[in-house]
Amino acid sequence: MKIKTVMSTPVITIGIDETLLTASRLMKENNIKHLPVVDPQGRLLGIMTDRDLKKASASDATSLEVHELLYLLDRIQAEGVMTRHPVTVTAESDLRTAAKLMVENKIGCLPVLKGEELIGIITKDDLLRLVAKGG
Repeated sequence: MKIKTVMSTPVITIGIDETLLTASRLMKENNIKHLPVVDPQGRLLGIMTDRDLKKASASDATSLEVHELLYLLDRIQAEGVMTRHPVTVTAESDLRTAAKLMVENKIGCLPVLKGEELIGIITKDDLLRLVAKGG
């Protein structure tokens, strides 16, 4: 089975100069854990995960006030937190290939590219839903 039959599209993305506050809001509003970072032409530059956001946020032990934390999150840009050169697949790739890549690289998603353009995303949850359906 091909990735194009399971991938999510359209993909919710963020620009490289968007802030962590914006990224966090997008993830919460859309109930997603992975946010591809793209340029204005839709080319993939990197990916940001909910784990990346947690690592970039201050720890519970910080002495900063809430408004100070929000100020900082609104100053840090995606470029400083994203993973560059993420592992990717094409829409014509096989689902077994996707699963193998996720396991080998210990990642939860794969951006789907057509050339340099981001056209979809496939996540571990997508694969699990397929298995649960008996597909």
